[in-house]
Amino acid sequence: MQNEDAADAIVVLPADYAPDWMERAGRKLKMEYIGMGSVFTVIFKTAFVHLPRASQSAIATIGTLFLFMGLKKKTRDHISCSLLLFIAAALAGPGVTNGLWFVPYVLFGACVWAMEGYLEKRRTRIYSLPLVLGGFAATGSGWVLGLAFVAAYLLEPRPLLPGLRKRLALLVAASAIVAAVVAAYVGSRGNGLRVPALSPPAGALFVLYAVIAVITVLCLAFYWSRLAWPHRVNAILFGVLGAFDARIVALFGLASMIVWSATIFRHGIDSDRLRPYTKHAEWYFFPLVFAAAIWVVTR
Repeated sequence: MQNEDAADAIVVLPADYAPDWMERAGRKLKMEYIGMGSVFTVIFKTAFVHLPRASQSAIATIGTLFLFMGLKKKTRDHISCSLLLFIAAALAGPGVTNGLWFVPYVLFGACVWAMEGYLEKRRTRIYSLPLVLGGFAATGSGWVLGLAFVAAYLLEPRPLLPGLRKRLALLVAASAIVAAVVAAYVGSRGNGLRVPALSPPAGALFVLYAVIAVITVLCLAFYWSRLAWPHRVNAILFGVLGAFDARIVALFGLASMIVWSATIFRHGIDSDRLRPYTKHAEWYFFPLVFAAAIWVVTR
């Protein structure tokens, strides 16, 4: 299997690629920053707007920011990454809102940020795992899902980096101990050890979950040999568990978008012929999403 560090490889566009007037103007105006700020504004005002407090909506939105930081080295263009963020947020909205799962969601997003960094030459991120999983354990029994997600990255061999997987194993073990201690302490005070009642996805969420699951299965089938082991395992694990609870559907949204970014949307889109078009398109996307952000804020 190709080492996942190849996500940092330089992507060369065709020799005849030339920025058009929109791209030239967008670069001068720094529209990529305005555009991505607008993406998170739209998510804040749509997917998580029904949380009781704006601060809770902001915390949940930070979960998609962590996903963005975990995906951007694979997708390579903002329009593809924004699509993945919108899909993940749509899957997360009902479970995070109805279950008041905004803190576990952002902490699971932090796990995505840390572990994708582990695969992509940002390996110091894994030192945050004891803090992240310890905080996750303080929120309830869902921390075991975060631990399972993180532990799956131990399945990926790192022959070119001797000692790295051992370092990760030590940090995962330390994180598990910290989380177990925190969970026991919280449980001793009458909180945290009770397993919450399950709430399977229904209605529009179930339809969206089923569609995303089918596409993810196709990505796994056609790109299996190109995927890292944790990407395979986590997509399957959370895809299956998502059928039992809407909060796990939110986590499946994060795991499945990792798979999409590593397959059909790798380097923007997995087509050398079409990639220049998506590169041009992102500069037209930025003003559109900016207008959408203004609309959702002022409506």
